[in-house]
Amino acid sequence: MPAAPRLTIIFNPIAGRRRRGFLEDVTDRLVARGWAIELKATEARGDAESLARAIASLPKAERPDLLAVAGGDGTIGEAINGLIASGSAEPMPFGIIPMGTANVLAAEIGLEVSAEAVAATLDARHARPIFVGRAHSESMGSRAFTLMAGAGFDAHVVAQVDGDLKRRIGKLAYVWQSLRQMTRFRFPIYRVSIDGGAAIEVASVIVAKGHFYGGHYVVAPAARLDLAQFEICLFEKRGAFHALRYALALGMNRLPRAIGYRIVSGRHVTIEGPPGDPVQGDGDVIGHLPMTIDLAPQPLSLVMPRAR
Repeated sequence: MPAAPRLTIIFNPIAGRRRRGFLEDVTDRLVARGWAIELKATEARGDAESLARAIASLPKAERPDLLAVAGGDGTIGEAINGLIASGSAEPMPFGIIPMGTANVLAAEIGLEVSAEAVAATLDARHARPIFVGRAHSESMGSRAFTLMAGAGFDAHVVAQVDGDLKRRIGKLAYVWQSLRQMTRFRFPIYRVSIDGGAAIEVASVIVAKGHFYGGHYVVAPAARLDLAQFEICLFEKRGAFHALRYALALGMNRLPRAIGYRIVSGRHVTIEGPPGDPVQGDGDVIGHLPMTIDLAPQPLSLVMPRAR
């Protein structure tokens, strides 16, 4: 009788508090499908990264058959940094169990946030290569991101959002902080250079690997995880009025058609602006200006629904 396939799950207990029983439901369904499961809980920021790096660094014969990360996009982002830092010549397949506030990566790959859909996707082990971005700054070194990195208004919202409030009210914490930033943010000029070209002056910029932002809101229709390029979203109009206009267009899924918004494709991006300004990646601060952004040299292997 063949040995049971082995699954190791890195999970964030804090993200799971809002959906008690979800992870247990997923694991029960996988056990019923014949999986042997090992759970590894994170206790502090950075744990998901160190755990993923240690697992991916194991000799192939000692690795689990599949690694899964249970938590929000921040926890998943940490684990992805660990997978890249392992330097493994053969990417380890990994999947996600979405348990966060926005679950943008789940939306990006078309994964339904239900225990049955998640368990079935992990069990099928349909892995595809994805290209992730890397943000380089003096303050935090090199940090990988899967979906997007942004400088300007949205980065200040992410940097200032209250973690306790986010846990209590979810996405509304970002709405509240956005409204506060409308009156506090000074809307400086940012200079963006794409593939060595001349600097473009903008109010904000999002370097996108995926086409969704904050859930199912489209910022870059042509962006795809399996393409080795970015879609660079340029917000050209400055000021609180235009920030509100962009936000409303995003909420109505009309941002790509908004006046003063354009998208340029590229593989290498330099962003300059007020020194020390935060840059957010996948909903967490990943560095400070000035910053350069490029693609990680090796794709990762992400398990996703077969329809993708």
